[in-house]
Amino acid sequence: MKKSAIIAVLSFVLLTGCGRTDPVVSDPETAETTVAVEKKTEVTTTAPIVSSDVSAASTAATTASGTKSSANTTTTSTKTVARGGTTLTVARRTNTSVKATTKHTNVTTAQDTTTTTAVSTTTAVTVHKVFTKDDLECRVTREGIDIFVDNEKLQTIEIDTEELINALSDIKTEMKASIIIEDVDLDGNDDIFIPQQVGTLNTFGVYYRFDSEEKQFVKWEELGEIDSRADVNKEDMTFTTTVKLSEDEYEEKHFAWNGNAPEIQTMKKKYRSAEDKDELLIDYFEYTSGEEVLVKRERVLFDADGREAGAEEVELD
Repeated sequence: MKKSAIIAVLSFVLLTGCGRTDPVVSDPETAETTVAVEKKTEVTTTAPIVSSDVSAASTAATTASGTKSSANTTTTSTKTVARGGTTLTVARRTNTSVKATTKHTNVTTAQDTTTTTAVSTTTAVTVHKVFTKDDLECRVTREGIDIFVDNEKLQTIEIDTEELINALSDIKTEMKASIIIEDVDLDGNDDIFIPQQVGTLNTFGVYYRFDSEEKQFVKWEELGEIDSRADVNKEDMTFTTTVKLSEDEYEEKHFAWNGNAPEIQTMKKKYRSAEDKDELLIDYFEYTSGEEVLVKRERVLFDADGREAGAEEVELD
């Protein structure tokens, strides 16, 4: 072919664009890519991406606090498109951010509730003996002496009653174990004598007087040393106590009141002679300002049967 003809053909090709291959455009996004063609010619161009498949993988982890989180993940996808004998390989890095999700957990804690209910219980009380005078009752229990007035409880005198209860259950000592209700100081209110030691000869105990201001029975401190039963003489406003030393011997004391305090006036003492055990003597004492004075002595006389038949005075030394 002539040189002029070759030039004309080349010009036509250049004018019509025959032999040029363009990528297929379907994605509006653009990216800088490198395209390899059969002609071993590298052409750099900026064009819309033909196609892209992006697969986003997310990873989730649950923390101990109940928060769910995920990390950013980078993936690479490729797709090959063939057109007109030209192979187009598109590579793209896609950063996919996975939003962290916080899971809020509402925890309800159940608290144990302890409810205390007051329960009223009635405890049976055993009354071993009841001593009465008019509207006053003294009930003997293991806890003490319950005092009732007109069937209404006034108080409980907390005192040891074990020996008293034992004595009340014994026919030999039952009478000696009686609680004495009597107006000892003659103030118009009855007082109480509670036995504590009960024997075959004597009964020793504690006095409680009625306090008009407190409206209670209180321990009678002034009679603390007088621990035996008092026999009241209302005519001369005195009282007498007797303590036996044996079946034949005793001490009998006679008291008057000095205000609220008892004051010994006289004493009668019956005892066996130190020189002759078969001889019984009786001494009589008087007290002035607390001072004891022996004023008389007697010898007990016996009849032929050994019974007491009287007494004769003995001269004092």
